[in-house]
Amino acid sequence: MRGACSRILLLVACSRVEGFSTTLQRGSPNVSRPNVRSAIQDLKVRVAERRINSIRMTETEEPKSPLPLPSVQSLAYAGIAALSAKDLFTSEAIRNWLTAGGAVPFSTIGGNGILLGYSLLQLSKFFGFGKTDYYENLEGLDVASLSSQAGEWALAGEVPVKSKDGQYEVATFAGGCFWGTELHFQRMPGVVATCVGYTQGRLDKPSYMQVCSGTTGHTEGLQMIFDPAVVSYARLCDKLLATVDSTALNRVGNDIGTQYRHGLYPHTDEQFAAAQAAIEREQTKRGAQKVVTEVRRAMVFWPAEKYHQRYLQKGGQSAEKEATAPVRCYG
Repeated sequence: MRGACSRILLLVACSRVEGFSTTLQRGSPNVSRPNVRSAIQDLKVRVAERRINSIRMTETEEPKSPLPLPSVQSLAYAGIAALSAKDLFTSEAIRNWLTAGGAVPFSTIGGNGILLGYSLLQLSKFFGFGKTDYYENLEGLDVASLSSQAGEWALAGEVPVKSKDGQYEVATFAGGCFWGTELHFQRMPGVVATCVGYTQGRLDKPSYMQVCSGTTGHTEGLQMIFDPAVVSYARLCDKLLATVDSTALNRVGNDIGTQYRHGLYPHTDEQFAAAQAAIEREQTKRGAQKVVTEVRRAMVFWPAEKYHQRYLQKGGQSAEKEATAPVRCYG
């Protein structure tokens, strides 16, 4: 009974929470002293060129995405299922019933049976069972939601630069729980429409539960269209960095895992330069603390399910421009 109770507490906790080389043959009878000096000079030039190329690669090369690892939540469900199954199948009452028959020992099956069934159900969702296609039902620009348009882009495998009418630019960020991130940007003048979803992952059309498993490589993100005549991309980057602890790896607040990592995901070379500059400004502020907010080229962005879109606004929090009320990520 104590084991079942502790697992229930863990279950509650889960519900709240991823070939350069050069050779110089010294002493060779066929190499004269002047040729040796020339070779050494040539070697120095090559080393200098390699150093410059290395710096350029550091500036432009895409950083590797985090290795997908099971989230704390998925591991907890797996542990609950395993322990509950162990208790069930090592129970003397269950063994007697299986061998001798008779009345079903419901009192023994009880809590462990419920925990086992529920944990297996959640694990099946992590693997995509029961997933539905919801892209046709997403919201549109009439409610300042980009989700319908983002769904079209994603299904076409497109990483857009401009809005459909060519009037606005597209930006993508990640700042932990996407409900709060969305409301922060909904309130910014110049942000025209927003969409929460999943990006930087390895699976097409992921569901919320699959992303929560921590094994798809996605992070909860926000895609938006904005008017550069009103708000600059640099200012949007600074806003994102102001909503997170840029030195916390794979964590925003109490949300932990690679699916909650924060990042700037530029769509153009100009945005990429601005994102890097924003990180440099942030690093200057942080001093010796290393900024771990990632900067990676934008990838296909998959909109989240309809109920996630404008979630906090629908829950009663103001999305008016320049609203000052605190953003409460859980309603």
